[in-house]
Amino acid sequence: METSETERALAERVRAACVQAALDAYAEGGMAGLCQEGRWELALDAMRALDLARVVTQAENAAVEKSSNAKR
Repeated sequence: METSETERALAERVRAACVQAALDAYAEGGMAGLCQEGRWELALDAMRALDLARVVTQAENAAVEKSSNAKR
């Protein structure tokens, strides 16, 4: 099965959002004084709680904007 450019872009956005959520939570946990395990658990929780619908909507909006800019 071949992956379209749009599907790949969506997957990249979801991955980036997960990584950013984890990094932010891990740093926040460190500032709160959590141990390594606690920071990791906080990072996992952040990825689980990530609003994927919002990430997908943002990706769709970016694709539409890119498409309309390409037509100009």
